[in-house]
Parts: sequence; C-alpha cells; structure tokens
Amino acid sequence: MESSPYVQVKSLILDALQKAIASLGYPQFELENTLTEPKANADFACSAAFRISKTAKKNPNEIASAIAAKIPEIKYVKKVTADNGFVNFHLDRGEFSGDVIKFALASPSAVVHSNIGNNTSLILEYVSVNPVHPWHIGHLRNALLGDALANMYQTCGYNVERQYYMDNLGLQASLGVWATMNKDKLHIEADPTKRFDYFLGELYVSANRMLEKDPSLNADTKNVLALMEQSGTYEANLAREMAEGFLNAERQTAFSYGIYQDVVIWESDIVGQRLLDKMLEILERKRLIKKPAEGKYKGCIVIELNDLKNLPKELTGLREDAKVLIRSDGSANYLAKDIAFHMWRFGLIENNFLFSKFIEKQPNGKPLYTTAPDGQKMDFGNADMAITMTDIRQNFEFLLLKVIFDSIGESKKANALKHIGYGVVELEGGSLSGRKGTWAGYTADDLLNEARERAEKAMKGSDEITKEEREKIAQKVGLGAIKFEFLKISPERKIVFSWDRALNFEGNSGPYCQYTYARATRIIEKSGVKIPSKFANDAFEDDATFQLIKTMSACQEMVEKACREDRPNVLTDYLIELSSAFSRFYESVQVLKEESSSKREGRIALIYAFRNVMKSTLAVLGIEAIERM
Repeated sequence: MESSPYVQVKSLILDALQKAIASLGYPQFELENTLTEPKANADFACSAAFRISKTAKKNPNEIASAIAAKIPEIKYVKKVTADNGFVNFHLDRGEFSGDVIKFALASPSAVVHSNIGNNTSLILEYVSVNPVHPWHIGHLRNALLGDALANMYQTCGYNVERQYYMDNLGLQASLGVWATMNKDKLHIEADPTKRFDYFLGELYVSANRMLEKDPSLNADTKNVLALMEQSGTYEANLAREMAEGFLNAERQTAFSYGIYQDVVIWESDIVGQRLLDKMLEILERKRLIKKPAEGKYKGCIVIELNDLKNLPKELTGLREDAKVLIRSDGSANYLAKDIAFHMWRFGLIENNFLFSKFIEKQPNGKPLYTTAPDGQKMDFGNADMAITMTDIRQNFEFLLLKVIFDSIGESKKANALKHIGYGVVELEGGSLSGRKGTWAGYTADDLLNEARERAEKAMKGSDEITKEEREKIAQKVGLGAIKFEFLKISPERKIVFSWDRALNFEGNSGPYCQYTYARATRIIEKSGVKIPSKFANDAFEDDATFQLIKTMSACQEMVEKACREDRPNVLTDYLIELSSAFSRFYESVQVLKEESSSKREGRIALIYAFRNVMKSTLAVLGIEAIERM
C-alpha cells in the first residue's frame, strides 16, 4: 500500500538523521519522539542534539549544526538548518503540496488506509447488552467506541471479527425469565404492545421493585437461573426465546446508529458446548485450580492468587486470596466463562460451535451469524488478538484474565488480550440505573430522536433545502453530533453529554466538521470546475494554504496513531484541526475570484482533495459527510 507524501518525507528525515548521528560517532537511540512539527520557523524540527549533549558535553547548537551539515538531499526537503539546538527541515512547498493533492485525488480511501496491521486477525467485542432492557446511553458509548475502533483497525490492515456476546445466563437475564413466568400471578406490570426490548425493560424494573419489597422471592430467581443452565428445560428454552426476541428488537437501535456485528456468541452455547470442562482440564494440567474440602471455599473450584505467575501489585494484598470459578452448587461464574471464552477466541480450545444466520442481510449488506445448536461449522475465533469493550470498573477482572493466560504458559496470548474500559456517561441533569429504570427517557433511541429534532430546528434558516431534504440531513447531522460528542472524549474519562456542545455548528463538534465539508462542496459547485487533471504548484506557497495541505497530509499518520493508542479522540481532534485549517485557508486566499487560472485550478484541486480527506476520515468514525446543509 502506497504511503502518503507525509509518511514518506518523515521516514526519509528520520533515516537521514539516524545516519548523520552515527557518522558523527554518537550512540544510536530512537528518534521518533525527537521529531516535531513546530508552528513556525520550520516544517519539522529534531531535538536529538539536546539528548546527545548530556553525554557528549557539547553545546546543543554545535551538535545540531554538525548533524545538519551531514544531512544529504531529501525528497520534498528544500533546506536543512540548525537553530538553538534544533535541526530544522524546511519543505519545498510547491513539490510537497502538489504530491499531497495528487495522492488524495488518486484514491480517496488511500489517505486513511495503512498496512500496519499486516493482516493480523483481531476479535473485537462490543455493545453486548444484558437482554433485559433497551440501550441506554452507557451502552451507546460502548457501541460507538467499539464501532470506531473496529473501523480504525480494519482501516489499518487488520482482519477484524466484530463479536457480540449474549449474556443470556446471567442474574439479570434470569430475573427477566422469572418475571415473565410470574407476571400474571404476581401482577408484574409491563406493556406487551411495546417493542420487545422496552417491554422487557418494564418487566425487569417492575420485578426489581417487587424483590425489594419481598426479598424472600430471591430464592425463586436463583432456582430459575439454575434451571436456565440445564439444557432442554422450560426455563432454558424460554431464556433463549426471550433473548432472541430481545436481540431482534435492539438490532433496530444498533442499525439506526450504523452499528453492525459479524457474529453473536451465546453464553448458553459456551456452557452447552462444554467449553468450561475443556478450560478446567487445561487449568488442572497446569495445577492452577483446587477444590477445597473445608473452609469458606468448600466444594468450590478456585484459583489461588499465589499460584499465579508474575502477579502484579494490583492483585496482591487483597482480602480474598482466591478467585472462585465454579460455585459449590456446580454453577460457573462470569470469570470461569470468560476464561473459557478467551481460550476459544485464541484457538486454545477446539472450535466446536455451530453457526447459523440470525439475520440474512443487515443494512450494511452483510449477514449476522449466531452460535446455534443446529448449524454448521464456520471459521470464527482462533484470532491473533482479542479486544473487549466494557465499563472501566471491570479492569480488575481483565487484569486477572491476562495473568491466568501468562500462568498457563501463554504469555503471547496474554499480551494479545486487551481490555478497553470506558468511563460512565451522564446527561446534563440526569443519571442512569437499569435496575431502577432511570434509562426511560434517556435511551439511545430517545437521544437520536431528540438530536434529529434539534438539528432540524437549527437548519430552518435555509430556503434552498426542501422539507424532505431537511429531514434527511437533520437525521445525519443529529447522528454525527452524537457520535462525535461521544468519541471526542478519551475512552477512560467520564462523559456528561451536552446538547449545546454536540450541536455547535461553529467548532469542536461533528456538525462543524460536516458543515465545513458541505461548505467546500458548495465552493466547488459554484466554480463549475471538475477535478483539474493538471495544475501548477504556484498556488500553495502562502502560509494558510500550505498549513491546510500539511494538516491534510498527516491523515494517514493520524489514523495509525489513533489505532495504536485505541483512541478515536485522536481523529476527532484531527478533524477539528483540519476543519479550522480549511476555514483559515478560505478566509485568507481567493478561490473563485482568483485571476490567475493556474492558481485558481490549483486551489480548486486542493478543495477536491480536502473533501476526500475529510470524507474518508469521518467515515472511519462512522460519521457521514454531508453535501448540503
């Protein structure tokens, strides 16, 4: 895959610096972090001389001058200077700009695509929701982060398998089944005419209230959970039927946000395919599990923390010195299932799952597969890497999971297992609790509906757009506003969602980026010029124009950085910078009224290239560029 001019010149500069430093007899070290892009005086600046001066006992400027003198001719570099200890690289604005624009025009997708993944297979699990109520905005953050990460990894050359884990044997699911079985007898209130995930949500909240009033009923729910784990029972069949109905219903929410998966893995199938037994066999061979005959863990199967290798400080000095995998009643807890699941993901347990199509064709044109008792063998799992998105409060469990893999001699798998925890989400003036039902009015569906309505009101000043067009555009603007607002905050931080910030058309928002793209489109329409096949490089010498081109040129590098750091907010920051650079460019130079035909065509070619960069980068985040606003 072709590298962008930016990636090329940066690589050439680093290589030249490394050779120059070596030729001067100085020790070699990693130079990547010493190369920056100052806002003035140079296009690239290297600070390596300061580090060298500490051991060489020489003035940094003397060292920088010596390095600069050793730099040979480099493509795109016009001159090399030394100033105040920095080695400065000044680009040939015309040559570099022309190639950046040609690169962006030749293939819009090339500006973002990279091959750093080298076809590494990656499983990414996200948005897996307990099947008892509709998505609230916490689930939505999981979904949007997961989708953006999957897009980023795929764009960077990874083979991504998007998984949904159906937790249909948990305590919450058992409460939903118990409430369904007893709703008439106990007068549990829920509206059966509502979409099934909303009906389940009301059922779940009502049942929780009843259990709070009469705690003795908890024994009944535990009996239901035990029967759900036994294949062929009425409770097990009902649990599967309810969860399938829930999945069908909540897919409507997922699709409205453009969220798609490849396969659903059912917790009940992990139990049914005896993955737990195979997992326990592996741990027993490695002498990591015990079954105490007395004490508080009597009858349980446990892992004693002191038996684990390389125990990190976070797992030392805890009140409990062991972790239960199998309870004394024979039921497996979440940790046990998670260990087994990840062993399957990494191919340590044979793939005995059977798969069938749950949805023949999703709106993205691809089917959604599911594990099923009656299906066929398919090539899911057995990946090189595995990433799971959950609430940041589950960091401890995933750290333990990594240590367990390390302790069975699978250090490579342990390092390839990644947990991305995200902070909680609140709306201004509200907080959420699934159990108490405070998600009502704050569901992901409610949020999108309100975003569309607010966006449509904000657009009513335009007389050039028909009502039908305005409604379609408002849907895209509202969706873009939500996605951008959720993704612009680093994953581990808490979000307090604000409509004023999300729908700000003047900066630091999705609508601002979409508006900038539409503005560029409008300029092209007014010009009446198709993409110029030839243009001179004399239009790119001024500071505002060249700054836009430099910002555009870094697109591929920004996508790679976002992928390496698992931070979609790297791209939201980049898009804001790119939009601002375009605004400064358009305010500083003539485009439509430019008298020089070569400059006019060059600047129009630049705007076409800018649109390609903007559209492709927005798409990585799952946000649609808009032609008119």
